[in-house]
Amino acid sequence: MTVSTLLRRFERSDVTMTVYGPSEATAVVERLESQGIDATWRKLPTGHEDAFAVIRRDGVFAETIPLTALQAFLCKPTVGSDDNGPPDSDPGRQLLHSALANTLLASLTPAQLLATSHEFEDRAYRVGEGVLRVSFQSLSIFRSQRARYETLASDTTLDIHVYGQDDWEPPPTTGITFHPLTDTALEQVWLLAFDAAGDDQNKCALVAEETDDGPFRGLWTYNPQLVDEIMAAVVAVDR
Repeated sequence: MTVSTLLRRFERSDVTMTVYGPSEATAVVERLESQGIDATWRKLPTGHEDAFAVIRRDGVFAETIPLTALQAFLCKPTVGSDDNGPPDSDPGRQLLHSALANTLLASLTPAQLLATSHEFEDRAYRVGEGVLRVSFQSLSIFRSQRARYETLASDTTLDIHVYGQDDWEPPPTTGITFHPLTDTALEQVWLLAFDAAGDDQNKCALVAEETDDGPFRGLWTYNPQLVDEIMAAVVAVDR
């Protein structure tokens, strides 16, 4: 399985959103449309803090999320001011990732991918065991996340595997195995997959592929069978 093959499975998913809020909410609608989601705006005579979005899948109601959570991810994703400490999750971000799971997004930025990665790293930190496989395209890109992953490794019994193009030699780190790659299988891929030590309730994965135009196209999932498939595909790359 390649990342492109995986993403093609979700190309025909029918996800729509209706945003209810003040006129400023139209900016969120524009961002949703840039992600390939059919979105509409409905004026709501209330403050911004009470605005919300309704998600439908195949025409059926799926979820309601606060506009603030959607706006934070689409318009100004943040990952915290200190990447060196223990991972800490954000409730609004958790809700958003749950609501948009298995939704193919067409124009993800590195900041959005990093925010999602941090959300899943936090889950791995809380579970404290299992295998975590990550790829930031090249090992040199991982350098900025090194302190964070050293904390993950030292505070837990996680078995962490980092994959990437062989353009930097990371120092040996207990609990982290580095996989320098010389082929191009993951060259355009941002990936994180966590098996939660076999606990299906906590498995998660993020898969995104860089497009020719620059942004990433990808999705995240909590489906345990899909997570297992992604984990196996990553292992196969290094054989």
